[in-house]
Amino acid sequence: MKNVVRNLSILSCSLLLLNACASDSPFRSLFGRDASTDYSKSDLPKLGSTNFKPISISRVGNTGTLVGQKVIAYRDELTKLQDSIEKNNSELQKVRSSVIDNAIEYHNTTAAMEAKLQVGTTPGNPIMYQMLQKTQGNVVVMDENANTLNKIYNQAVSDMSVVNNLQDSIRATYSVSGAVDEDHTQLRTLENETSQTAILINSLLSEVGSDYNRQLEYTNTARQDLSKLDRIIKIGSYGVNNTPLPTAPVTRSYLPLHKQSSQPAVKPHHTNNNVSGKPLFVAKFNRENVNYKDSLNRTIKAAQSKNGGFRYDVVAVTPMNASANIRNLAQDQAAHFFEEMTKAGVSPEKIDLLSKTSETATGAEVQVFVK
Repeated sequence: MKNVVRNLSILSCSLLLLNACASDSPFRSLFGRDASTDYSKSDLPKLGSTNFKPISISRVGNTGTLVGQKVIAYRDELTKLQDSIEKNNSELQKVRSSVIDNAIEYHNTTAAMEAKLQVGTTPGNPIMYQMLQKTQGNVVVMDENANTLNKIYNQAVSDMSVVNNLQDSIRATYSVSGAVDEDHTQLRTLENETSQTAILINSLLSEVGSDYNRQLEYTNTARQDLSKLDRIIKIGSYGVNNTPLPTAPVTRSYLPLHKQSSQPAVKPHHTNNNVSGKPLFVAKFNRENVNYKDSLNRTIKAAQSKNGGFRYDVVAVTPMNASANIRNLAQDQAAHFFEEMTKAGVSPEKIDLLSKTSETATGAEVQVFVK
């Protein structure tokens, strides 16, 4: 129990410290926003806001006719529908509140993580992984909320079927013989109330369906973002030694692990970035789904078995005057190489991520050199 309390205390202190860093960070975050963004407004799921309160049902006396008995039965059925709407509405308001509260907690944690990674931390920092685990718990809650919205939607679909059948039954009852004037008066009142209920259920269906789809999209985006954070935590920063990609050619340029839309194109240059010799491994990304992981894994493990002290340059190579998409592709793949090589047993501090242009390259490449 003491260990649990201590771990929670460490995590809480880390959140406070990292949130303090977030407000001063000059960098753009992994998700393309400032770490100091007010998440309670701009980045939360856009849910509906209607409170679906069912109308009151009129109460009238029993006329004693067959039609009068049917009116009573229809009213009882409409009452059950109103109860179902009331229950669905209550569940909907609860899940909407849960969605927003959980999203705020998720964004506060990811903002703190991003702020720390922008400054830089140790590769595989266990406190960062504690925070990542916390956000993964938020994603579990996102799934649960989506499931609840789906259940509400399905119940509303069932209610819509019932109210449609009820409307048909009420209309058909007008032609039943043996009714008194009061019976038809009550039928008209009941028909109006049933129509209003049908409109309410239809509106509920529309909003819940939209909420469900938005929650699914939001959850999928969160999963993708956490996958990126997981890769970056293994390195400890957005760039090796926390140095972003330069806007002009230099002798040795470090590669960032996230893209910034405002980043200028790298100017053409012919330098080899101090990388020479024959590469140990090359992968060309001139088509989709390039399968290189198994070959890379075998190559690195073979090199490690010869000398576990090897250092490696992982170089993102692009043609001269390459487009931003080609540069981004090469950089992203170089980051994936880093991850695969650490899985193969190479210490993160023994890998340098570099970038260069080449007159012979025809597309995005990643080259691995031993040094």
